[in-house]
Amino acid sequence: MFIILWAAIFDIKKAKRNSIVAVLFLCINIGIWFLPCASWFRYAILAVIVAGYSGIFHKKQIGKAVFTMLAFYNFHCLCFLIANSIYMKMTNVWMKSIDGLQDDYEQQVYHSMAAGLSVTVFFYTVLFVVMAVIFCRIVKGMGIMTWQDVIMLSVLNFVGSMIASMVNSLLVVKIDTDVFILFDEKPDLLWKVPMIAVLIFAGEVALIYFWQRYRILLAERQKHFVEEQQVKAMKQRLEEAENFYGSIRKVRHEMKNHMANIKGLAETGQYGEIDEYIQRMDASMQALEYKYATGNAVTDVIINDKWRRAEKAGIQFEVDFRYSVGIPVFDLGIILDNLLDNAIEACEKLERGKGFIRLDLKQKKQFLLLTVENSFDGALSMQEENSLPHTTKQSAQPEIVTEHGIGLKNVHDMAERYYGGIKIKVKKDVFHVTVMLQQKED
Repeated sequence: MFIILWAAIFDIKKAKRNSIVAVLFLCINIGIWFLPCASWFRYAILAVIVAGYSGIFHKKQIGKAVFTMLAFYNFHCLCFLIANSIYMKMTNVWMKSIDGLQDDYEQQVYHSMAAGLSVTVFFYTVLFVVMAVIFCRIVKGMGIMTWQDVIMLSVLNFVGSMIASMVNSLLVVKIDTDVFILFDEKPDLLWKVPMIAVLIFAGEVALIYFWQRYRILLAERQKHFVEEQQVKAMKQRLEEAENFYGSIRKVRHEMKNHMANIKGLAETGQYGEIDEYIQRMDASMQALEYKYATGNAVTDVIINDKWRRAEKAGIQFEVDFRYSVGIPVFDLGIILDNLLDNAIEACEKLERGKGFIRLDLKQKKQFLLLTVENSFDGALSMQEENSLPHTTKQSAQPEIVTEHGIGLKNVHDMAERYYGGIKIKVKKDVFHVTVMLQQKED
């Protein structure tokens, strides 16, 4: 049952390695059981083994492993509370029906106890299976759990375990020469204790359910926020493109006046003034020049804007990019904006003059391959759930949704819209990301 809970929480599919580990885990469990040691020692040894396995094969998700162990032990305790109450009720009924004057009285007592234990094991097993099935349906797709999540979701696990320990210690208590039997003195506890156990389990399931709904809501809110930020950024790029081409039209319109002024200066022999006038014209024209012409106003603005930013930071910037019709320029612009921003930020952490960025776009039939390669400091850790790098940005208020660390995630989501994906390669201090997009048919 523990392996089933583990597979559900860690979202593990069929794997040969996990089957082997499950068999080894079972053998170790049985082997420790034969040792002359207390039960808590066995639980402690198994907990260390589970934590070590998690650290090796699940990239140190010890928090989630701790939550799994606590949930398992809580279910074990809750099932015990319910099954034990059933056992006590049934044995009390059976014991009252036995005639103490009969010759086989002792044998009937043993038979009643054996039947009660059999029923207890049956109900315990059924209850554990039911709890595990319900729990496994709820916890699908838990993702990464922080220690705050583990503590919050494990509160009821502690409560269930403590109540079970308390009830177990009070079942039969020796007082001097007398014996205190809990359910004999308080028969109403026979139904109250199972009810408490059911409510604790229901509370645990409800807490996990609402926690997952909260995470989904937070992710949707973050996605909506990102889309708003991207739309705002693209509107700004479009305005820049409009202003740029407006400036070109203005210069073209004023060219007749400039030519007339130069002609007038030439007729009066003011050749020095002509040279100065042409230099001023050249300076104003250079401000309107784009180093990279991609075939589209939006991608022109984005790439040349990033080039100017890289040039100011001393970053080498190389481009082999030609816009191809098929992918809407708005979506392609969002991908470009995110990738180049990430690349520039990575290079800005290096010593001036050592950073480089290479942008390349290739088309193969209906597929577009957009590649960005850049230098970085070599510090990188990947997220297990989506194989994207963890953000290195720190937010002063992490509980508030920000755009920190969601650039590549947004690129990944955009690529999936076009039946593509994102592939990341890291070689020493070079970060290489390729985005594949498939052109949609009309």
